[in-house]
Amino acid sequence: MTTVQELKELEELENPELSFEQEKLIGELSQAGKILIDRASWIKNIKIKNKVSERERFKQKRRKGKNFRPEFEYRKFPHDEEKLLKVLDQCIKASQGISEQHLEKYGAKKITAEDMTEFFSEIFQEMKLYVKLGANIESEEAWRRYSKKIWPLTQKKTVENSRKKLGGLEPQEMEKNISPEELAEMFEQELDRLDVEYDVEIRDTGGCYNIPEKRTVVVAAGDEEKRMYSRPEAEMLTMHELFHAMRALNGFEAGRKSGFPEILGLHTPFYDQTEEGGALFREKATETSFEDKEFDYHLRLIAAVEIARSDDYRESFQEIVEKLIDLGGSVDRSFYLVARNREALRHHIYQAGYFEEWKDRDEKWPLLIGKINSEWAEKFREEVEAGGMFERPLIGEEKLFDFQF
Repeated sequence: MTTVQELKELEELENPELSFEQEKLIGELSQAGKILIDRASWIKNIKIKNKVSERERFKQKRRKGKNFRPEFEYRKFPHDEEKLLKVLDQCIKASQGISEQHLEKYGAKKITAEDMTEFFSEIFQEMKLYVKLGANIESEEAWRRYSKKIWPLTQKKTVENSRKKLGGLEPQEMEKNISPEELAEMFEQELDRLDVEYDVEIRDTGGCYNIPEKRTVVVAAGDEEKRMYSRPEAEMLTMHELFHAMRALNGFEAGRKSGFPEILGLHTPFYDQTEEGGALFREKATETSFEDKEFDYHLRLIAAVEIARSDDYRESFQEIVEKLIDLGGSVDRSFYLVARNREALRHHIYQAGYFEEWKDRDEKWPLLIGKINSEWAEKFREEVEAGGMFERPLIGEEKLFDFQF
């Protein structure tokens, strides 16, 4: 039998048969989730390797008035798909063993064993979708099918709003005179204001991102060339990226007093849209949203929707890119958005999360309990209000949203 700790060496295990310590089942499932999301993560496993060269080929074809069909090359899935899916199925099966006795240990008041079974089962079900997406990314049918299950398309009114907004926005060039080092200092100053400990690192990568399991937020120094930032962009990124960090920290702290594991800050079921919608909400609440970025969020949504509505990605590629250019997108950015969505068809979730989950919600603190979606936020709200195993967010609405530079 294979213990949860031995999952760290999953690649060396020939035929893993997981054994869970029943008295510590919730902790063991949480640890399994922490280990397995590192293997299953679509962000780590899916990448078009030749985006830059294909972009240049597209621009050459476009200049000559010729049609372009992308010939993307994908990173090979680095894991054994069958083995990983088998282990995830074992975790789902183990989740069925959660009982009321397990929850009594943490002092649960409203959350039931059935709730926790559903919670953990959904975590591993989503990871299975990530694995299937990553392992079969070259198949257009698989990419469409699994993307739709993970990131369902947005409401029609959200799409109509973006089309309308794009007509009144004009992207403008801004002076980029903020270095990655200066942006990192802005991140650190904001963490000081929030009075929390969270690491800031500068890395040679294209975009800023959060690593919750390492309690680290990364400032992008650039990959192809050194990245510089405009003042509005630097302020926006400070609010946006540290929102992700604070939802993680809140999730770690939510069950600390009761001894509940830190899984709420690492990964919970289908939280991605709520996560990105909340980061966009924070930009607007702190008045760090600016016209160029707002334009880009709307353009992202249109790109994803147009791709989802197309019948053949390669045949429709140039037509969709041209639509984005006609809407005001640059050639490079329009190409990138259509290409990036072929890795994960999810660029609609920023606007969808903002309009459908955050904008008109009266009380937002339940969404800050951890990295959770709206459905789980309501269930965990009841647990908090009953004085059960979860606490109110350490970093709440006032600290996150009532601030201006």
